[in-house]
Amino acid sequence: MLKADRAALYAALAEVFAEPPEWMSRAGREWPLFELAANFLPGSPALLGLSTLPAETRSARQARYENLFGNAGRPRFWLHESGFLNGRILGDETFAVARFYREAKLEVNGAELPDHASFELTFLAYVTEHGDMQTEQRFLNDHALRWLPALGRSLSSCGDPLYATLGQLLVDFFEKVSAPTVREVADHSESQVPSLVASQSCTLCGFCVQRCSKDALFIYETGTHTSLMLAPEKCNGCGKCIQACPNGLLRLATASGHQQIYTLLESERVVCSACGAPTVSRAEFNYMIQKIGHPAWLDMCLACRVSTPHGGVR
Repeated sequence: MLKADRAALYAALAEVFAEPPEWMSRAGREWPLFELAANFLPGSPALLGLSTLPAETRSARQARYENLFGNAGRPRFWLHESGFLNGRILGDETFAVARFYREAKLEVNGAELPDHASFELTFLAYVTEHGDMQTEQRFLNDHALRWLPALGRSLSSCGDPLYATLGQLLVDFFEKVSAPTVREVADHSESQVPSLVASQSCTLCGFCVQRCSKDALFIYETGTHTSLMLAPEKCNGCGKCIQACPNGLLRLATASGHQQIYTLLESERVVCSACGAPTVSRAEFNYMIQKIGHPAWLDMCLACRVSTPHGGVR
């Protein structure tokens, strides 16, 4: 996917989740979003849904939007990263996103919070258009991939044909932009790169990824698995990831001839007992059980915990 086209798709999705733009009153096949999606996500199930969406007045589109996202205190679906992850707005994520924007010399104008989906997508469009792939990947790993695909999965079963389709499109798009690209690299026979020991003890907490200033370590997540990946050509052997590992499971070792991105650890994802959506990795799930026991709500995704009476206790 060319960066300009990827940026355009980010921008179109940002418009959709801000509030329905004027072009959304037309039939789905006539949307600019449809053309972009058809070019870059030709196998997406969302394309069929988009192609069959009839025209509708903008006020009717707005009513659908308000029904799903309109209650600021407790909407059916949160459009803020902090709300989606924690059930309340103005959380740690809000301030972390604002700091990220400031580092890029950008700021949010207006009253909306910076971790709103439309702002995060607009930011990704901006950095991608300007060719800043490192910032794009960092923001994906630190913020967007933590919740926007999950939002898409939740919306895909919301019952509204418009936003169910857009939810599926969100899932398919982020699955594509987050997929690691295999690159041929220079000889690393003498390089020192992180190696995982006692992998059965790794909780996939991601602290090592957060400490890696070169983006050599990253989390790659699909609908079924979560993986800790290493790109050896980016690693400078600084050892910050080793210091960050709370369980002391990383060591520097000779690259052993690895010539491309590869997997340090892969863990299947647990599925929600209520709706079947994938949640956290099995490694993280087992760690939480070890720390807090196994309450019934732990088996549910965040959306089902909120919607289930008595906070998910059944």
